[in-house]
Amino acid sequence: PTESQWEYACRAGTTTALNSGYNLTNTTSDAHMEEVGRYLYNGGSGYTQNGDTSAGTATVGSYLPNAWGLYDMLGNELEWCLDWYAPAVTGGTDPKGPPSSSTGERVRRGGSYDSPASSSRSAFRWKQFPYNAAPTYGFRLAKNQP
Repeated sequence: PTESQWEYACRAGTTTALNSGYNLTNTTSDAHMEEVGRYLYNGGSGYTQNGDTSAGTATVGSYLPNAWGLYDMLGNELEWCLDWYAPAVTGGTDPKGPPSSSTGERVRRGGSYDSPASSSRSAFRWKQFPYNAAPTYGFRLAKNQP
C-alpha cells in the first residue's frame, strides 16, 4: 500500500496514537501498546531465527486486531510502503508520495519488535534505502477492489 493507504488501514477510524483507541501513556514501555503489538518491552528483545516466538517477531494474530480486523499493524515489523520518502505528504484524502526521492529512500511504517512504544504508533514513519534488508523489515500485501 501507499503510505496514506497504510495509515488509513492501520488507524481503522481512530485518531489516537494506537489503533485500539488509546493513546500512549509512556513513550518507552506502555501497557496499551502491549495489547496491540510486539515491541521492545513485551518480548521483542533477544531476536532469534529458530522459530522461538518468545522473543523477536510474534506469530501473526498474537495481539488484538484493529476495529477492521487487521492484525499486526503496529509493532512486530516495520512495513515497507510503496511511496518514496518525503518529510511530509500532503494533498487531500489519499495523498500520493513523491514520484522519486533525492536520497533514494522509501517509507516504512508501524514500528517493530525492537522499537520502543513511541515508534510503534499509528503515525510513526521512517525511511530506509529499499536495498537494505533486516529481520525488523516486512511488508503487507494489498489488493485493489474491482
